[in-house]
Amino acid sequence: MPPHDACKDAAELAVLGNLYRYNSYVRKKYLATLKGIPSSELLRDREASHPSLLDIYLHVLDAYRAWFVVRYEGKEWVPSESLSGRVTSTSVAGREAGRLDAYVLGLVERLRPEDLRRTVRFPDGGRILGDTVRDILWHMTEEELQHRGELNALLWQAGVEPPVTDWMVWKLETGQPGPTVFDP
Repeated sequence: MPPHDACKDAAELAVLGNLYRYNSYVRKKYLATLKGIPSSELLRDREASHPSLLDIYLHVLDAYRAWFVVRYEGKEWVPSESLSGRVTSTSVAGREAGRLDAYVLGLVERLRPEDLRRTVRFPDGGRILGDTVRDILWHMTEEELQHRGELNALLWQAGVEPPVTDWMVWKLETGQPGPTVFDP
């Protein structure tokens, strides 16, 4: 691999690491918000991508489990193991989120730049499929942000203020380095 590709991969991995830390931080705020919603509202079918507010949150956890705990290890995802549609407690969701968060962040922190190009192969309905680690990392960033936007809209419709936390606020709240200065 040419040296410039290795530098690009290292920079990309650093960005992805920050995105995963950001999403982890903000996901905890959404769980705290969901915990404050009465059960009847939390579990009401909203005819969205997944029935309830909690189901949408759990779907994101299921996606992390499917990609990082199952497929990343070369195993086949079994939809009946999904939390979405089965779990009705924010306490259970919180415990699972904590376990997944530690696992995924640990995995991301251990990645080396060259790992981004590695293909993860996994069974899927009698076939063997594969995606690069890079694509899996970017896919899960998109997956989480897509459903966070969905939660925002549904929370606003329910009269609940979502804990929208932009990148700069995250940096301030977590003590991340301040604005980047580019020399002209």
